[in-house]
Amino acid sequence: MTGSLPITMTTSMPLKFRYQYQSSHILWLMLLIVSFLLQAFDWVDSWRFNRDLVEQGDIWLLLSGHIVHLNWSHWLLNMAGLSIVAFFFSGHASFKQWLLVILVSACVISAGIWWWLTDIRYYVGLSGVLHGLFLYGALREIRYFPVSGYVLVTVLIGKLLWEFFNGALPGSEDMAGGRVLTEAHLLGAVGGISVWFVEWSFQHKTHGART
Repeated sequence: MTGSLPITMTTSMPLKFRYQYQSSHILWLMLLIVSFLLQAFDWVDSWRFNRDLVEQGDIWLLLSGHIVHLNWSHWLLNMAGLSIVAFFFSGHASFKQWLLVILVSACVISAGIWWWLTDIRYYVGLSGVLHGLFLYGALREIRYFPVSGYVLVTVLIGKLLWEFFNGALPGSEDMAGGRVLTEAHLLGAVGGISVWFVEWSFQHKTHGART
């Protein structure tokens, strides 16, 4: 009809899987590049957690061990996990929040290895920190997408319970090319949950003070 407007469809609902740049992508890219270079130049032995060297004063190895890997297969597995975090969860928190989760998770893991898992002489890999990132991201997901958030939290807790009682998931050690320290996964998760809980408590306390 003359003078009629074309019919258009719009939606105000955000598309969960639409790519949007986030400042935290710089953080993920830095982790990928640094870990790649350390692997490529075969600096794993110099950067891995080494209990004997830490006892001699090289305490920086408590953190550096999280960004080196046993082999390329191990590196690829962890970078795939990091990519999932970057793609699905980046927008749920700021650069500083994600960096805090990484540091807290890494510190909790290293403290656990140092004081609890005293038989561990060497440790490498980002998987423990990844569990902290995944759980933090899944808990933050609940705020934006409750159904998928609760499902992810349930699946992750179920995985951790399986590993606690039964050891590494079938096939995971073959893919990684070495022993999977499932205790590090649990410790990393504790780190991620701790950051989320502190933020959640502060937000509720602040909200309560305003009402």
